[in-house]
Amino acid sequence: MDLFAAFGVFLACVACCMVMGLPQFLALLVGLVCFFLVGLHRGHRAADLVQMTLTGMKTSVKVLRILVLIGLLTALWRAGGTVAFFVWGGAQLITPRTFILVAFLLPALFSLAFGSSFGVVGTAGVILMAIARSGGADLTVTAGAIISGIYVGERLSPASSSAALTAAVSGAEQRAFQHEMWRATPLPMALSLAVYGVLSILCPIRQVDSHIIEALESGFQLSWVTLLPAAAVLLLPWLKISAFLSIAVSCVLAAICALFVQGMDLGELLLACLVGYQTAQPGLADIMAGGGLSSMINVVLTVVLSCAYSGIFNGTGLLDPVTDRVGHLVDRVGLFPVHILLSFGCCGLFCNQAVGIVMGAQLMEGEYRRRGLDSMELAVNLGNSVLNLAGLVPWAISASVPLTTLGVGASALPLAVYLYLVSLCWWACLVWKEKKRKKAAAL
Repeated sequence: MDLFAAFGVFLACVACCMVMGLPQFLALLVGLVCFFLVGLHRGHRAADLVQMTLTGMKTSVKVLRILVLIGLLTALWRAGGTVAFFVWGGAQLITPRTFILVAFLLPALFSLAFGSSFGVVGTAGVILMAIARSGGADLTVTAGAIISGIYVGERLSPASSSAALTAAVSGAEQRAFQHEMWRATPLPMALSLAVYGVLSILCPIRQVDSHIIEALESGFQLSWVTLLPAAAVLLLPWLKISAFLSIAVSCVLAAICALFVQGMDLGELLLACLVGYQTAQPGLADIMAGGGLSSMINVVLTVVLSCAYSGIFNGTGLLDPVTDRVGHLVDRVGLFPVHILLSFGCCGLFCNQAVGIVMGAQLMEGEYRRRGLDSMELAVNLGNSVLNLAGLVPWAISASVPLTTLGVGASALPLAVYLYLVSLCWWACLVWKEKKRKKAAAL
């Protein structure tokens, strides 16, 4: 009963934060206190519970290092013109019958380098929706394509905090984990391209407004040099360089671009790194502003608190009854279908992708040990489920923030086909492998 009461208070706080527009980490903090009190009520010493909490928080250390760099990256790419060049270059490819396809591909390519779905939707996504509105394109279809694109980098980008968290909580090495994510991507990507290619023909844009393109051209020096920071993030990991070092190199290159290509003052650049990039350029202030270390405070606190939950749940065994039920469900329907159910369940209840990742790993890791499966298989199944499926829960921040930013309703989510094609294709692949294994065993 005490555990149900704690969950009740926690979920009520989550709902209040959603309704009042407050940061989700406040609800996580209240929940942590509630579960701490449950631990005390069940006989655990306060000192032991504090140690459990700290042990869980240690899991987030690798992720926090990357999050700090991502905060710098999001400001430096804006200041250096990398973001502007991506958007400007993508806009050049738009024709009446390619617009929806570009609305998927441009955010997809951008997110591969940038790693942040919210950062991409707030820049490229906003610009594409402005073009769609002025050109008479179908806004729901356009938004669905954009939301699909912004989530491509969640699994694949070295700069993705979600991928880093998934690797950390499952105990897998991030570079190897993301290599497996790339291997699972060609089929859902090909199907998504086919869908958006057809929709581009069926839902053409009538005209393309050039005002935003002209604003980018007047506000930035759009040189090919500004692509070097993106090239560093995309290419260095393939040379077996860590995600942390790849992002650090990208930050240095972006700072050089800001100082010597865009002509920013050093003091202005340092301020942008702290509080975010700002521009007074007409038509670009709302689109290009943002990033910086201050923008990562909510994310950092959410990740740390989510990992703290893991420490308390592991140490106290509070979730053992739930874990047992999950094990019975796995025996009936299989590992990956349960991952899908947990993804929707955790993200639906907690409204947060990070909590969904941590809870998914927490509830399933025992089942993987029981079956003799390694941490990489847990990471891969998490990566092919919760990382994208969180974006399909309308009231979770993974979906509500992009929908609000783009100015559309939840009707756009069914058209974000890449988000569920990743899981469906991986599920089909696992079923095919299992049938093949059984057939070989029967011979």
